[in-house]
Amino acid sequence: MSTAKTNFPSPMVSTRRRLLGSAAAAAATLALPGILLAQTPAPAGNVLRLGFIGPGKKPSSATGWALQQGNLQRELAPLGFTGVVTRVFPNGPDLNEAFVAGHLDVGIYGDTPAVVARAQGFEGGLLGFDNIGLNAWLLTPRDGVKSVRELEGKTIGVALGSYMHRYVLGLLKENGLQKKVKVVHMLPRDGEPALEKGAVAAFAAPINTGPTLAARGYPVIDEAAKHPTLRGTQVIITSPKLVATSPGLPAAWARARTRALQEVRKDTEAYYAFHAEASGFPVAAVKASFPISQFPDTAYPAEGVALIEEVKRFLLAENLIRKDFKVADWTVAGAA
Repeated sequence: MSTAKTNFPSPMVSTRRRLLGSAAAAAATLALPGILLAQTPAPAGNVLRLGFIGPGKKPSSATGWALQQGNLQRELAPLGFTGVVTRVFPNGPDLNEAFVAGHLDVGIYGDTPAVVARAQGFEGGLLGFDNIGLNAWLLTPRDGVKSVRELEGKTIGVALGSYMHRYVLGLLKENGLQKKVKVVHMLPRDGEPALEKGAVAAFAAPINTGPTLAARGYPVIDEAAKHPTLRGTQVIITSPKLVATSPGLPAAWARARTRALQEVRKDTEAYYAFHAEASGFPVAAVKASFPISQFPDTAYPAEGVALIEEVKRFLLAENLIRKDFKVADWTVAGAA
């Protein structure tokens, strides 16, 4: 059986052809339910290109609210940006490819693919965190196994290279199942069909998807929330040249997020309605996935930095990355 150690995609071996191939494959999924891959029309002039992970038609969390309310655009305008164009990706490794190819200025995605990219030489900067303590849900078919231990000799589906993937590998290690369970690549949109058909013994679902599938009757046999060091974070990464060309951006971004957080906390129901509409998931699933307490007030909160250190420690121990780095060297001036 495989622990999928070699399946953390390397952003540094990407080619333009591979990037365009991924884009073509993504476009082919537009008609599929459960994920919308698209981008907002680009305004004229110097636009900031913001990537995020689907499903959904626009970003959410504090940055998404700042964008929705126009706070982010107002802060960016004095820096010469005429607008923001958003681009959605199916997973973190695909977003990494776009970064390396020079097609993004800022990306918001899970910590694991971001750490992998940094460790493999991508010189982007950590602008901050949008969420801290992301849960992952391990679900089974309705008549499936009842415990993690029963997964021995069976197959788990998970989006490889994601924070859920790290959770799965960590969970298997805790239970002594590293070489006794097969781990296969499976995007969130494919999880429910696989569970329904019994094609996998378990599926590791991300935020929004997990609570939605649980509400449909798929049993949850474990959660990342039960293993604090295996929870994920959502990081905000800048391209290598963005801060150099726009040194005022980190402070502007921080101001936009701060105002957004004030508005979100003042009217949480309005925020959750927006998030549900943006993501396409029920409000109940969004509330279960995104407690407002997970939205950090500062760019580099201690809990977020600690979780990044856990990600690095785990990936290094499992030989999924070979180069360590200091989180302090990843941060950008003016963001705090």
